[in-house]
Amino acid sequence: MRTILFLALLFPVAVDAQFRRSATELAKENIREYLTEKLFKNHPYQSISYGELTPMKGNDPEIGSYIKHQFAITETQIHGDKKDSVLRAYQFIFYFDNRMHVLRAESLNSE
Repeated sequence: MRTILFLALLFPVAVDAQFRRSATELAKENIREYLTEKLFKNHPYQSISYGELTPMKGNDPEIGSYIKHQFAITETQIHGDKKDSVLRAYQFIFYFDNRMHVLRAESLNSE
């Protein structure tokens, strides 16, 4: 009887953890797609770190959650006859709807 009660209490926790893990992975895939297809086309993208997927509690009903992401983009700079590849770091916050589609991205860089 104790085993059944223990499993009954453990099951919702395990399901919630799996749901969050899956949502975070989907968010990461959508961020990569958003960056490589919309913001930085034709530039090599390198992920540095992801923050935690956090539910949004605010006035905007469209936004369901957000995540902070640090990444680097390789940009080509031309100096006279030379082409130099420069790795440039960025930090953004990505906002998602409840279906984990990127609604908008805000840069946290001070430039």
